[in-house]
Amino acid sequence: MLRFLSLIMILLGLAAVGYGGARYFGIDLMPQEPAEQMVEMAPGAPSETTEMRSIAKAAPPAFDGDDDMFSITSVADDMMARLREVPIAHETPSSAKFGRPFDVTVAIDGTGGDSAADALPGTGNVVEGVAQVSDSVMAALSGDRFDIVAVTPMTQTVSPLTENVWRWRVTPTEVGAHDLVIELFALEGDQALPVRTFRDKVEVQVSRVGQVVAIVDSFSPIAVVVGGIGSFLAGLLGALRFFRRR
Repeated sequence: MLRFLSLIMILLGLAAVGYGGARYFGIDLMPQEPAEQMVEMAPGAPSETTEMRSIAKAAPPAFDGDDDMFSITSVADDMMARLREVPIAHETPSSAKFGRPFDVTVAIDGTGGDSAADALPGTGNVVEGVAQVSDSVMAALSGDRFDIVAVTPMTQTVSPLTENVWRWRVTPTEVGAHDLVIELFALEGDQALPVRTFRDKVEVQVSRVGQVVAIVDSFSPIAVVVGGIGSFLAGLLGALRFFRRR
């Protein structure tokens, strides 16, 4: 029994030292699934946050008075008159693992087809519908309990040849049921008109290993390394005592 406990302490100590050292040096030990259709942004290309801020700044300021309100309504009506209806589909998982990334995908079909679901991976929950879009469309994904990285450009020109696809790599940062919000905007000049919004709930679960990792992550990397060294030395001492007795 002593030999077994000593071995466990040695292994746990080595694991803690390795994990704490990796955290200290910024090495990501979480396995990452390859992202499909990864797009390399050109140097100087606006990031997701920068692009959204630019559109927000370009939007017309709030006005007072009935005449100004009528002008804003007229602009929206003019944009609506130039939009066209296309099939849209999006896919999110119903459940996910804490700290494990997954993909959220949105597709629209501007080729004249009757469905955009063919452009989705088909491994999660697929929701289909229609959306009114302009020649240029922006899609955004947000969620307070997730780390979100855009894999494809946020703003795309609607293609007459194939489906337009937006994809994000999403990593849950908190256990529980949390919302992911997909927003679609029709763009025309400096105007951004919201055309569709989807709200999906994802149940984030955690495994036994994930619980241990979450507890370890609550400590500093130095503390994890020191604790690992202590566990390793204690296990090694126990093993030496066992062999001396024999």
